[in-house]
Amino acid sequence: MANTEQIRFRTKVCFIASQGVLKTSESTLKLNLSEQYILSHLIENHSTPITKDDLLKVGWPDRIVTEASLFQVIRALRVKLNEKNKGDVIETLPRVGYQIREFTREEIDLNEQKASSIIEKINKKVIISLGIIAATLFSSCAWYMAPSTIKPTNFLIEHENIGSNNITFITKNLEQQVDLRNKAKTIFSPQLDKNQKIYFYKSNGFYSIAWCQIILDTNQCKPNTDFNYKIAPDAWTNFAQNIITNKKHFHLKIDNETDSMREPLSIVYRSYVSSNGMVSKISNFYISSTDKNNVFDYSKVNFITNNKTGRYQALSISAESLTLTKKDSQFIATLKITPKVFHWAYQNNVSLSSNKAILFSDDDNGTNMYKKNTIHYDHIVMAQKRLKLILNENSGLYWLHSSRNNPLTLLQAEHYK
Repeated sequence: MANTEQIRFRTKVCFIASQGVLKTSESTLKLNLSEQYILSHLIENHSTPITKDDLLKVGWPDRIVTEASLFQVIRALRVKLNEKNKGDVIETLPRVGYQIREFTREEIDLNEQKASSIIEKINKKVIISLGIIAATLFSSCAWYMAPSTIKPTNFLIEHENIGSNNITFITKNLEQQVDLRNKAKTIFSPQLDKNQKIYFYKSNGFYSIAWCQIILDTNQCKPNTDFNYKIAPDAWTNFAQNIITNKKHFHLKIDNETDSMREPLSIVYRSYVSSNGMVSKISNFYISSTDKNNVFDYSKVNFITNNKTGRYQALSISAESLTLTKKDSQFIATLKITPKVFHWAYQNNVSLSSNKAILFSDDDNGTNMYKKNTIHYDHIVMAQKRLKLILNENSGLYWLHSSRNNPLTLLQAEHYK
């Protein structure tokens, strides 16, 4: 018999240290290495308060990180351990550190557990097959009744300092994390004294990076120093060289084809980098309050540069419902976005077709989202007056420049704590 120990917490979540996983009756979740090290250390020393310094050494034995990294891991563990109230599993000891007090040790048979898992999978296949038949019968009307919902992605978030630059890495797994760290060192090691706040995200099909220069006294972005790029993997080398040599592409004033549109409440400036070069895109956002608390009507018009004229032309128009929530968010807040309308305004332009993979990918995802009527999530990663950094899983990081009349700007500061 292959027996091993599992730790059962009061939240009915079990930790199997030998596998590095958290299990419930419904799911299994793999922890990253820092989470495994820190949770195991807290369990092994459950009768003793553990200082933050000790946990920093345990969680990152091969490098030096700041307390912000520890805070992110503790917060992620609280979510994964299903803490309903802060301290249900991991207790914070002010000015000391952290401690776990209540849990039980159990011995489990991995062979028996594996057999049960196989049986469950077989049963699930039968249920799924029946479900597909039933879904086929009712799908034509069900789509209109309610949009499909997916849960927000649980990201791996790490921090590192390179000189005076503070970098936040956002990925879905450890392999992506290592890749981003290596790329960040290549770009920012030659720029040790820039005092930049940098956010770096990787998805399967692209890299996304956003940064700004910091005012040291306030730790906020200096005006006109915010940049964001979405980069195709095969364009990374050229992009990195441009950044190292300080060839940055900043905001261009929009020159669209019509003056009939009202002034937007927010503007996003994006730069898309492919092996064929860089193309700019500007999005005008229109946000208005509804009669429901923290729910907004949310629409945008996207414009892209025309290579021949240098002017911007309309690409797409969309309308959505936005709900602001802080519950269980890994970031400052999460924006739950429900699709309503999407329309392509773009007419095919041969000069832009070579950049389609990276430039049009956001709108292609938008098309699919509306076709499937799928709720998705954006995340407020950083916020200051009239400037917010947003993360969208499919389109990456972007700075949202807001006017004073934008309802998201008018929200009180406690919404972002």
